Amino acid sequence: MSNQDKQFRKPDGTPYDPSPFNVRQYEKQYGPGGVPGGYSMGAITPLQDPTTIRVAACFLALLGSGMLTMGFYCFTLPDELWTGIWSSILGLATFVMVWWAFVIAGRRQRWLHAQKAKTGQEP
Repeated sequence: MSNQDKQFRKPDGTPYDPSPFNVRQYEKQYGPGGVPGGYSMGAITPLQDPTTIRVAACFLALLGSGMLTMGFYCFTLPDELWTGIWSSILGLATFVMVWWAFVIAGRRQRWLHAQKAKTGQEP
């Protein structure tokens, strides 16, 4: 029996899906969205913290600069043209992801400030 074949049940015997992505199973109990009272969809998790997003983007920028450096170096070597092209493309794509991470972190930071100003406390 694989893990996907297991049937998980609540204490009252009704089946449920333990996946954190399945919120519809809690809509009867908690209403639309399946979020219990006192919980917020605006919670700060490590993946939503703007500082963590920026730190991850800086690490990604280091990797991207290494890919660009390798790409330019491969252009100087004989018979390594395709390696240089792909390395350069990957390096440039990485910098697009870094730029987007900084955009997302800025939006998240503004949203958190707006929530703090609206409620007078941290979300």
